[in-house]
Amino acid sequence: MKINLLTVGKIEDEHIDALVRHYCRRIDHYYPMQMTAVKAEKIASLTPREVLEREGKRIEAKLTEKEYVIVLDREGRTYPSEGFSRLLDQISQQSIRQITFIIGGPLGISEHVKARSNERLSLSKMTFTHEMAALFLLEQIFRACTILRGPQYHK
Repeated sequence: MKINLLTVGKIEDEHIDALVRHYCRRIDHYYPMQMTAVKAEKIASLTPREVLEREGKRIEAKLTEKEYVIVLDREGRTYPSEGFSRLLDQISQQSIRQITFIIGGPLGISEHVKARSNERLSLSKMTFTHEMAALFLLEQIFRACTILRGPQYHK
């Protein structure tokens, strides 16, 4: 199984980018890991609905029917780390070839993309930048890998 992190907008902060790349390398020891970014719209020139629709179309163009899609959404389900590791384990046992986690832009994710998702995941009721959300999510994916495979990282 492969893991893909799809974000609206690139990671611009060099310090966060270094940490994101660090966790991607660590996850890659367990699952092939990749990151994909789609262009973020300029919010000032469009209505919020137009922004979400355009970004949503870019996201959908990157998805296939066969992958398992998990959208990060403030209203999504929360998991303790052990529960999240069980979710990843259950997905991997379904012979799914790829999980794609999607992190939206400042306005979130279109309802159409949410409807396409298999799962909605919340990191917190708080709002984070897409960069921080990517870092927190990748750390939790790595933590889940260590919980499932036994190294003593997760305590």
